[in-house]
Amino acid sequence: MKLRKIAYTGLLVSALLTGCTKEETKVNNATMGKDVSTPEGFNKYGIEPTLEAWIAYHAEDITKTTDVNEYYPKADRLTSEMKYFRVQGDDLQKDFENLNVLQILMGHLVYVLSRQDTLEPNRAKFNNDLKKSFKYFTELLHDLDIVINYDGKGETFGLTRQLDGNKVKELESYLYVN
Repeated sequence: MKLRKIAYTGLLVSALLTGCTKEETKVNNATMGKDVSTPEGFNKYGIEPTLEAWIAYHAEDITKTTDVNEYYPKADRLTSEMKYFRVQGDDLQKDFENLNVLQILMGHLVYVLSRQDTLEPNRAKFNNDLKKSFKYFTELLHDLDIVINYDGKGETFGLTRQLDGNKVKELESYLYVN
């Protein structure tokens, strides 16, 4: 399988979906990325052990998660499986790294919220940060599904470097600056 690096050609369609702006992108540059997955030993969920099937499964499954107590376990399960499914290419690798950092951040927030010495006024902020992190995680996973399974064609949230997303700086500022 070969992945394409998609050059962002402008906002084609904006839609308001559950309070989030999505954009539709168009392929115009065929710089290639590469799937270097080694899925031997991966046989979960009854899906084909391919990068495409794995991403599609999780992109659909994670949207069903509404319980805040399930945010971290869902993200952790996906990132622990990344050892089987890997890609090459600077932009795509960075997108997967951002997904992993979001999971780590959620783990930290769950830990802080579980501590008895966390002050009550801070709990609301940490809980909001957990929800925001999971929202970014879900949206980034959706965008990666568009990259991997739909050749970058479709509505995205603008969070991938691979598609030159317009919200990458916002995401990375949240992850690495704040």
